[in-house]
Amino acid sequence: MQDAMQWRWLYNEQQQLAIDTGDGDAGIYCLPYKPQQLVNISFAEQPFDIDDANAYQTWLEALQHYGYDTLPVDAHSAALCAVAFIRFGCPQMPQSWHFQKSDLEQWPAERTLCELNSGFDQGIFLILDIDDEFASCMLLSPSMQVSAIKTLRQYQVMKVLNNRLLPATIDLAKTAQTAWSMKLA
Repeated sequence: MQDAMQWRWLYNEQQQLAIDTGDGDAGIYCLPYKPQQLVNISFAEQPFDIDDANAYQTWLEALQHYGYDTLPVDAHSAALCAVAFIRFGCPQMPQSWHFQKSDLEQWPAERTLCELNSGFDQGIFLILDIDDEFASCMLLSPSMQVSAIKTLRQYQVMKVLNNRLLPATIDLAKTAQTAWSMKLA
């Protein structure tokens, strides 16, 4: 965590947001967001502050909890994208119409992953922000078709009504495995 305090946000002349983790060229991670998806990017360099470091650590720990072979992404990359979008992402209008409704009455606060089903495809998402009505969700799957003409890219963020959130199958598998282990004990 101490090293993260020396990280820096970069925004270059090619209009690309990146983060420099201080490991030379290998330490510069270009983020997949287009300029029109970002706000407050009128800088060439800006420190990765304590709020960024805390958010990064929280996301990283939540994702590492699942293990490296369970998630379709690298936890480090996903945590960096989550922090970047929370800090620089444009506010979004909900696009719930792309996704099917779920039967859940209330979304459990401890769940950080969900799935969304478009009828064309189903993807796993990291919940970046959630309130009583809406959730901002970042796609962890490599891609997801949401309509006949629209496909989401990995790390793209969608805002949806909470009644579109489905439990992540990896959470369900983990719960079933824990219950099975307890029965055997």
